[in-house]
Amino acid sequence: MAEFVCPKGSFAVVSFMKGAIVFFLVLFSGVRIAESQGVAQKRADRMGLGMNLSYLDNWWLGTKEKHYSDFAKPEESAKREKKFEDIAKAGFKTVRIPICFSAWMELKQPYNWDNPRGLEMADSFVKWGLANNLNVIIDLHHSEFDGSMPEAGDAERIVNLWLRIAERYKRTDPEKVFFELRNEPHNMTPDGWVWQANQIIKVVREIAPKHTLIVGFHDWNGRQAMLDSKPLEDKNIIYTFHYYDPFLFTHQGATWAGVGGIEEIRSLPFPATKDVKIQTPDKAKGQWTENLIRSYGNDSKADKMFKDLNAAKDWSVKNKVPIFVGEFGSFSKFASTEDRCRHAAIVYSAFGRLQIPNAWWEWDGGFNMFDSGTTRISECMRAAIDSFEKSRPGS
Repeated sequence: MAEFVCPKGSFAVVSFMKGAIVFFLVLFSGVRIAESQGVAQKRADRMGLGMNLSYLDNWWLGTKEKHYSDFAKPEESAKREKKFEDIAKAGFKTVRIPICFSAWMELKQPYNWDNPRGLEMADSFVKWGLANNLNVIIDLHHSEFDGSMPEAGDAERIVNLWLRIAERYKRTDPEKVFFELRNEPHNMTPDGWVWQANQIIKVVREIAPKHTLIVGFHDWNGRQAMLDSKPLEDKNIIYTFHYYDPFLFTHQGATWAGVGGIEEIRSLPFPATKDVKIQTPDKAKGQWTENLIRSYGNDSKADKMFKDLNAAKDWSVKNKVPIFVGEFGSFSKFASTEDRCRHAAIVYSAFGRLQIPNAWWEWDGGFNMFDSGTTRISECMRAAIDSFEKSRPGS
């Protein structure tokens, strides 16, 4: 074999060529990263106003002995087809579909699907969303149920869930369909969640390399958890958090909130008024709820809420990544329509000013926007929704 001999005087040329190759490799890599970030940002910009449509997340309607696999019924699912049309007609651009895929997969290896009918219902929801020209978020919801089945929330099982979900939806249009890795991860360390998220991403990317992922952080997709975290290595990600502040108002009367005494709070004015004194329920004393009562006057101020959301926007700008608020809203059991509308208007207008896409929780459940006893969005809620566009820069 002939030996390569560098001609005299050509060493500098070879070195230059090597340097140029390294430069262009680095430049190309940078371009690819920028392109991925650009794709996620462009898709986030198109999400705009969104709405959650619940039902396929309601695992508690099932039988525990069947690991809740029977919770969703085809006849009930079919009733929701028209709701996608209603959501689109109401001006929403994106539908987030919370789905408890976990109930339809075996609890133990080899983690096969064991309820094909459930998957067919999920397919229908995705199809109906796309048929109404909505962006569709496939959201893995309640993978761990209520925590009483430890194996359900095992990291290996959740990774296998995504292996099968990605395989099922890999042929959907990546410009319209988003994969949300896990709703409200909790009871784990920040590092533990980052490790799990990266394992899921690795599996998904081998199957669906072009779909944009939606990823929140530990502590229930909390805003502060996001602020305390750094973006992951994958660049085609939209980061999410949920915003239910002030929690005392948005969850008054909620029996599931996990905060002692909040279910006994009712008719709370928004924002706080000097002439209304909040009585602290006995169950709330010494609990987080008592602190929420003390701070409600400040927590319900519009400028405080805007400051919260602006901090999230600052994190987005600093890290050059898009963000999305996957859930916000208020429970209608005890809050008045007028108070709920004032709250919604403050949040929607802040989203508009900060250009943050969002999804209200939820279309037709306890957090709905409807006039009482109807499926018609109330006038003041309609005005609140419209404040999103009216508040956008340049409007």
